[in-house]
Amino acid sequence: MATSGGSTSRQTKPCLSHRQFLSPAMAPVDPHSFADSSHPFASHVALTLYLDFSSSSILGSALLSLPCRHSGSFTLDVRSLNISAVLDPESLSSLPFSFSSSAGGSAIDPIKGSALTIRLSSHSSVLIVFSTSTSSSALQWLSPAQTSSRSHPFVFTQCQAIHARSVFPCQDTPAARIRYSSRLNLPRPLSAVMSASKISRRDPVAGEAHPAVPDSLWCAADRIVEEFSMDQPIPPYLFAFAAGDIGSRDLGPRTRVYAEGGAEVLEAAAREFAGVEEMVKVGEALFGPYEWERFDLLVLPPSFPYGGMENPRMVFLTPTVIKGDATGAQVVAHELAHSWTGNLITNKTNEDFWLNEGFTTYAERRIVEVVQGKDRADLNIGIGWRGLNEEMERFKDNMEFTKLKTKQEGVDPDDIYSQVPYEKGFQFLWRIEREIGRQAFDEFLKKYIATFKFQSIDTETFIEFLKKYVPGIENQINLQLWIEGTGIPSDAMEPVSMIYTKIVSLANEFKHGRMPREDEVADWHGQEWELYLENLPNSVEPSQVAALDSCYKLSESADWEVKVAFLQLAISSRCKEYFGAVEKALKQVGRMKYLRPLYTAALCQGRADEEQKMLVRRIFAEAREFYHPIARSVVESIIAKHM
Repeated sequence: MATSGGSTSRQTKPCLSHRQFLSPAMAPVDPHSFADSSHPFASHVALTLYLDFSSSSILGSALLSLPCRHSGSFTLDVRSLNISAVLDPESLSSLPFSFSSSAGGSAIDPIKGSALTIRLSSHSSVLIVFSTSTSSSALQWLSPAQTSSRSHPFVFTQCQAIHARSVFPCQDTPAARIRYSSRLNLPRPLSAVMSASKISRRDPVAGEAHPAVPDSLWCAADRIVEEFSMDQPIPPYLFAFAAGDIGSRDLGPRTRVYAEGGAEVLEAAAREFAGVEEMVKVGEALFGPYEWERFDLLVLPPSFPYGGMENPRMVFLTPTVIKGDATGAQVVAHELAHSWTGNLITNKTNEDFWLNEGFTTYAERRIVEVVQGKDRADLNIGIGWRGLNEEMERFKDNMEFTKLKTKQEGVDPDDIYSQVPYEKGFQFLWRIEREIGRQAFDEFLKKYIATFKFQSIDTETFIEFLKKYVPGIENQINLQLWIEGTGIPSDAMEPVSMIYTKIVSLANEFKHGRMPREDEVADWHGQEWELYLENLPNSVEPSQVAALDSCYKLSESADWEVKVAFLQLAISSRCKEYFGAVEKALKQVGRMKYLRPLYTAALCQGRADEEQKMLVRRIFAEAREFYHPIARSVVESIIAKHM
C-alpha cells in the first residue's frame, strides 16, 4: 500500500500562522479524492518546477485557475508535499489554509494523503508554493549508476492511479480535467519531455520563479529552462514528465521515439516501433480522428513499473517491450488505443476503470488484427483469457474485485490492479459485438467516442448510451450480470483459432511427458511460448522443467514475457537451480507485471521454506531502491502477506 510519506509536522507547520477553520460536510466526487462536488474544478494549472537532483526534490509553484470566481472552502489533494505558502496571485498576500484527512483526526490518510483546504474570497485563481519530498510516490530519481547510459541522473513521473497529488497540489480525480503549462528548470546537459507540446528551450529569466525559487538558484549558469503546454483537458493522472540524457529518432511525420540509454537503445527502439505511424492511421480508420497532434514514445530506464503508460503525446514505455522482432509494438498498440478510450473518454473514478482498460484492450486487438493479422490478435485474446482465469483464483477470497463496476472506498487502487478490468471488460465488449455484428458495433463505437470525447463518464452513463443506441440489447445480454456480477459470465468466450488450439493442445500433452518438437515450434515468437508456458500445469517434475529449458533456452530468452513465465514454472516446480536466474531477473527490471508473479510464486504458502523466504527478503532488500515507489509498495505488500 502506498503511504503518504513525509512527516505530519512538516506538512502542517506552515498552517500554524494561519487561522484554522472547519469546512462544511464534504460531498466527495471520488472515493480516492478529497475533491468536493460543490467546488469548481480547476480548468488550468501553470507549473513552475525546479528539478533539484542533489536532494531528489522539486521546488515549485502551481497557479490554479478556476472557471469562475469562488468564495468559501476549496479543497485539493496533496501527499508527500511540503506547502510553504498559499497566496492570492495578484497581491501575493497569504490565504488561510489547513490540512485534514477523511477521518478528521490525523492530517494524513494512508491512501489518499491529506486534504489541503483553502479559504477563498471571490477568487478565480490561487497560487500554491510547495516542494516534493523523497517519499513522493509518483517520482523516481535515478543516480547515473541506475540508468542505462550511466552518465547522467534521470527522473520520471508515474501519476496513475492517484499519484499526481505527490507532484503538485490538485483535484486528483479523473472526474476533473485540466489544461496545463509548465516551466521546468533543470541542469543544462539534460533535456526534458512532457505529455504536452514543447514550446521552447531557453536560458532562465530572473523573477519568473518568484516566490517559489530564488533567482540565485533559478538563473544559475549551469541551468536551462524548458517550456511546455497542454491545451487539451486531461485528467491529472495523465500529467507526466521525464528529464535526463534523452536522445530521439523520427519514425514518421507525427511520431518520434525518445530513449534514455544511448544510441544502442535508441536504434533498437526505432527498429521495434518502425510501424507506429501506420498504427496511428489504422486507429483513425477504426475509431475516428486522432485528436492529440503527435504520438511520441519514450523508452524509460528498466525500473519503470508498467509496460506502458498512455500519457497523451508522449507514451512512456519499459525497455522490456523491445524484443527485436517488432512484436513489442503490440504494447504500443494498446497505448495508442488509449488515445481514444481512456485519454479522450476517461473513467470518472477508478471504480469504473474497466471503461478505460476494457475498451482499450478491445481497440488494441482490433489494431493488431489489421496490422499483424487475425492469428496474432487471437493469440492476444488467448493469453488474456488465461490471465483472466488466473485473476479469478487470485481474488477468490474477495470476489468484489472480479466485478467490472467495483466498490473501492478505503482501497488502494494499486493493491487491486489486475487484468480483470482489461480482460473481463474486453470480453463484455466482444460479447456485444457478437450479438449485434461487427459493422453495427463499429458504428456504435465511433458514435460513443464522438459523443463523450474530452469527458469523464461512469459505467451507468455508458449503459444508458448503449441501451439508447442499441435498443433491446438488455433483452439479449444480461448487462447487470456483466457489470455487477462476480466471476466470468457463462456467455464469455474462449478464443477459437487453429494456432491457439494447437498451442493449448501441445501444453496438455506436456502434462503427459511430451515436449513440443522443434518443427512444431520453429515459427514461434514470444507470444506463442508465453501462451504455451501459461497453459502448463502449475507444478511439474523438476526434470521436465530442466529438459524443456535445455532444449529451448527459455530461461535465457530475450523476451521477458517468456523468461518470467518459465521462471514462474521453475519456482512452482521447486527447481532451486533456477533461483539464481530469478534473483537476476528481480534485480534487472522493475515492471510490476514481472515482479508480482515472481515474488508471489517464491513466497506462496506451502511451497516456500524458511531458507527460500530469507532469500526473497535479501533480494528485495538489495533491489528495493532500484524499484519505482509504486512497485516497491506492491512488493512490500506481497512480502507482508506471505512472510
